Amino acid sequence: MMKELVMEVTNSLPENATFDDIIEAIYIRLRIEQGLEDAENSKGLTTEELIKEIEQW
Repeated sequence: MMKELVMEVTNSLPENATFDDIIEAIYIRLRIEQGLEDAENSKGLTTEELIKEIEQW
């Protein structure tokens, strides 16, 4: 799966993308995938929990 994800991300970037662009795009995609997985497994915060956390900032 990881190889396919990396290939998909790199293929979506422009030809002049830098190494930093590639690393950033892969990192963002992995974080999104993790967030979706967490949401499916009810590991995320509820709206109320998120509001309480933001208020503590």
